[in-house]
Amino acid sequence: MKKPRADSKLKNLPENIQEGMWLLLHPADAETPAYTLEDLGGNIFDNHGISVGLATLSEWRSWYALKRRMEAAAERADQARLELAKSGDYSPEDIERVAQTVFTAETLQSGDVESYVKLAALGLKRRALDHDARKLKLMEEKSAAAKAAIEAATAKAKAGGGISEETLRELEEAAKLL
Repeated sequence: MKKPRADSKLKNLPENIQEGMWLLLHPADAETPAYTLEDLGGNIFDNHGISVGLATLSEWRSWYALKRRMEAAAERADQARLELAKSGDYSPEDIERVAQTVFTAETLQSGDVESYVKLAALGLKRRALDHDARKLKLMEEKSAAAKAAIEAATAKAKAGGGISEETLRELEEAAKLL
């Protein structure tokens, strides 16, 4: 996030005061009633001698919520980077997996259900593609083995001057692999 303007009364307050203001609006426990913006404005004036309007308080609340979310996302990204660094070598797939985790956590925290559903659908599609890739690899391996068996049986038939019953059985077995 960019640095607040120098004349911003609330955004330039020390972090502990801003966090206290946030907690007055969003108490940690259910029994403590939340302050209204009017109540918060009075509290700021009483405790810090700063007079601010409701529009300023509302804009600060939106800004501070975004700041908190950005800091939480950055912290999750840092944790993910540390986990990747522990593993040593990492592939683009590893980076993508970690990014998916960070973005999913961010959408869950922000309550953005639509984005979460989209991310989950992308994850399912990626897993389906991985599954299809594994199936294709197995089919290619099976096909290569069948081709090798047919070539070996054909070479045996050419060397022996014709197709024996044994060679014919080998060809039939190789064809069943396909």
